[in-house]
Amino acid sequence: MTADANRSNAVGATSSSLSSSNKSPNSALLAQVSHILADDLGSRAVLVTLLQLLGDRFESPLAVFEVEPAFGRLRLLLPELSKDFVDYVGLEPSGHGVRARGDWEHRVRGTSLTLLRLDATLLLGIIDIDHLHHDEYLLLEKVAPAVRVASESFLQERSRRWLSRRVRTNQRLLEGLLSVSDTTVPWLKIAREARLLTGAHSALVLEVRPNAIWVAAAVGETMRQPGDTIDRSSGLLSWVASSGESVLIGSLADRSTTNTSAINSVRGETENDSAVVVPVFDTTRSLTALIALFSPQPYRFSARDLQTASELARFAGAIVAQRQTLSFVAAGQERSGLAAEVLDLMVDGVALIDGEQRIALHNRAFALLHGGVGNASLRGKPITQFESEHSQPTSEQGAAVAEEERRRLDGSTFVAESYRRQFVDPASGTSGTLIAVRDIQERNVERQRVRRLAHIDPLTGLNNRAGFFELAGESFESDDDKLVGLLFIDVDGLKIVNDQFGHAIGDRVLSDVANRIRTSMRPLDVIGRIGGDEFAVLVTGMDSTRVIRQVGERLAAAISFSPVVVGSIELRVTAAVGVATGTTATIDLDQLMSVADSAMYQDKFSRLRPDLLHLHRGAHDAVEIELGPDLVRVLRGDERGGGLLLRFQPLFDTRSRAITAVEALVRWQHPKEGLLLPGRFLSLALQYRLMDQLDAFVRAEAMTRFSRWRAAGLGGQMRMSINLSGVNAAESRTVRDFCQLADRLEIPRDMIVVELTETELSDLLIDRIARIMRRLKSEGFLIALDDFGVGTSSFRHLQIMPVDIVKIDRQFVKDLGSGGDRGLVAGLTALASELGISVVAEGVGDQGCLDVLVELGVPEVQGFHLARPLREAALLKLLGKEGEASTLG
Repeated sequence: MTADANRSNAVGATSSSLSSSNKSPNSALLAQVSHILADDLGSRAVLVTLLQLLGDRFESPLAVFEVEPAFGRLRLLLPELSKDFVDYVGLEPSGHGVRARGDWEHRVRGTSLTLLRLDATLLLGIIDIDHLHHDEYLLLEKVAPAVRVASESFLQERSRRWLSRRVRTNQRLLEGLLSVSDTTVPWLKIAREARLLTGAHSALVLEVRPNAIWVAAAVGETMRQPGDTIDRSSGLLSWVASSGESVLIGSLADRSTTNTSAINSVRGETENDSAVVVPVFDTTRSLTALIALFSPQPYRFSARDLQTASELARFAGAIVAQRQTLSFVAAGQERSGLAAEVLDLMVDGVALIDGEQRIALHNRAFALLHGGVGNASLRGKPITQFESEHSQPTSEQGAAVAEEERRRLDGSTFVAESYRRQFVDPASGTSGTLIAVRDIQERNVERQRVRRLAHIDPLTGLNNRAGFFELAGESFESDDDKLVGLLFIDVDGLKIVNDQFGHAIGDRVLSDVANRIRTSMRPLDVIGRIGGDEFAVLVTGMDSTRVIRQVGERLAAAISFSPVVVGSIELRVTAAVGVATGTTATIDLDQLMSVADSAMYQDKFSRLRPDLLHLHRGAHDAVEIELGPDLVRVLRGDERGGGLLLRFQPLFDTRSRAITAVEALVRWQHPKEGLLLPGRFLSLALQYRLMDQLDAFVRAEAMTRFSRWRAAGLGGQMRMSINLSGVNAAESRTVRDFCQLADRLEIPRDMIVVELTETELSDLLIDRIARIMRRLKSEGFLIALDDFGVGTSSFRHLQIMPVDIVKIDRQFVKDLGSGGDRGLVAGLTALASELGISVVAEGVGDQGCLDVLVELGVPEVQGFHLARPLREAALLKLLGKEGEASTLG
């Protein structure tokens, strides 16, 4: 769930109470976590960014551990980014853990490490957890599911990448089987593929000879080089060569989970801490080679890596056998002796096709794959009998690789990977096509399983976050402009259920809620579990926004209609449902999700505060929903959305009454609602992620107008003040944008004031914002802090921000003329003077207020008593340039 303070004015509620409740640091953190999970950064970048954010927030290093099944030991999910935790790799969680505040937390004895259980095999590690206050610990519990989601996404993506690499490796190696011109074994290629598939630091392939082991290929940083020989009487490699057994070593220091003899023999052989070594046998079961993989990271290799290396070893054995008989096959000789034996022992089907496209020669595997029984011969049969209409023809340039449907003798079909190469043997003049066929049904099943794991939530059977966004995103890819709605559902009180009854009961509640959502929606609606207790539904094919909102109301009622019963426990379940609508031509899925998220929070808040239920309901609620797409239109230049305008409010010298600066203020001329002030649409711009475009419009329009005034000799030393959103204040490109525009329009940079609103400054991003502002100031721009005194960290902002001007908020100024407390304004003015910062008092509404400010020595003022926000022509008239106003305005 997100709780972004900037979303407090979205659909459903705009009260100041809601706004203030959403601006807590905890809410800001949850909002950032939600945004990180939603960003399209890639699973690894999401996890890295999330851990860095939480590490900074809790002032402790964090890392995710996985429990490797082969050893039952801890290993790091991102070892290269978790250097503070390397000493804990290899621990047995069950052997070192001490139960602390619940089943989910375990303290590692004798260390400052605490492990927080994310799921059965994932643990979140945090160092020195005792410094956290109770509220911070509860916050850590709240964000832990987000870490689990990010970690699982990373693991799923890692599995997909591994499967893809494995498929490509098989293609490359099997294609190598078809080479009829090279009779050498491609050991270097095998070493590279083994290293790539397992992520090893280094890889060796060694040929086993009677009296020694010879290094045939070496990849990565190894202690051996091709051509080196190793004595067969000692060492790990020698031990494997003598025993013929595969070895998986987690750590040289670990004597409990692998062969002790292998551990002893590895010392002195390699400086690496973990290793996989597998033997390569030819078809006569003679040991011909070893594949060895090493890593300096303990427990780097898993049982899957051992299996992968073993499969490569079997492949290498087939290649060795193929190289021994390749000349027999290419010359078209009858199958006899070693050639026949080798061909029949190969796993893949191999056949030689003559010039008339008939099978001249094949092995037993080829016949079995195509429906032959026993020693059935397919010689003389046309190859087209076993191929579909879409089979890949052989390329004249070389080997062609295809995944295709093939036929059996009985007419049934199967999916196979086929490899073809045309050849001409110079010695005999024999020509034809060599074909290798591999049944890939198992691989396709694995692909489907991995895809399901990557897109389906295992608890509820619904789409997970990735699956939901993929399916829902398809609705936005067509050119049709259609109405869509998004229902964002948050289950109330799940944490209380988990705390009181345990996570097993909480999971049953989630499963029941998922079933209620599934049965309440249509088959064409896209449903997903997108967070721990959050669900989303994309609704299409509806006639109006009113109908979509009715669907949301019915769904909320269906969820709470009856209690969830688990054994003797009966739980009343409710949920907050946020509804957002838009058209696919004016809004994207992320924007729709953001608005629905805000609406969900307002629904939850309104139910907690029934006295506020009357706020912004009914017709106005529908209007706010429709404003979002219109805002998208207006920023695209579509006249159907109306137009954006600028108004200019002057700042005055308190003594001379001269205009010292003007502030550019944006307005929206809506085609139905009329002139809208920023309070009506800035929150929508944040939710729809349009602040970049809105800031860019104000910056370009204001500076272009300012340049025209200066070119006409207007304004003198008057400054132009431009508001910058807190979102873009943290972006480094902002510096470039201001510099390029000022230089192109030939505006002195010290005439531009970049104005930040203090209440928009995120505590989590304040250091980054300060760095960006220091860069702007170093480029010559002035920095102003608006609404000063309202924020919770005003004086800290003065300390770390390179502020030139502070604008005292109107709430401290407006009552000065009627006897209001002047002490704060006097104190701020004196403090600013000591710091070399100029002061502007906002909200001057009457002459009495102005007189007090003059008395207190406030140098500049702004307010309706002096001038309201003006059109350009009115401003120029105020400057006493009526002639220029007629030509420029």
